[in-house]
Amino acid sequence: PDNIITSCFYRYSEGKEEAQNIGGSNQNPSKRETAVVPWKMTRGLFELNNLRPCQVIKREKGVGKDEKQVYYTAVIRNRYGLNREERIPKGETHIVTRIPRMAFRFTDKIYTTDQHLENAFRHFIGIPDDIFPEGWMDLA
Repeated sequence: PDNIITSCFYRYSEGKEEAQNIGGSNQNPSKRETAVVPWKMTRGLFELNNLRPCQVIKREKGVGKDEKQVYYTAVIRNRYGLNREERIPKGETHIVTRIPRMAFRFTDKIYTTDQHLENAFRHFIGIPDDIFPEGWMDLA
């Protein structure tokens, strides 16, 4: 469906130091164009504030003791509302490798949920003031 996107749990602030530069300038490493980072499981990673849009570009089976596991490589993108330290800089493509299946979710594109439908039901709910105790009425 066109209202669903693939999202990944990923914390940029923990991966930027390990980033391998590909295609960037040797004289100015801060102007890199592509960074490749392995996915890392950390405490609190699966909190919703770490969920961000991603595009899977590769699927691969694990090797050795991980042979039953499937890993993915994905391009990670910024989402609306990220903290400054969690934003991938403009002009940088951020690729994360070895992402397990458990780190992916399908999420709604912004402004495509039912509450944003033009004909969504909205109605003022009137509550009479006399149902509240007198002591509550002066708290505003």
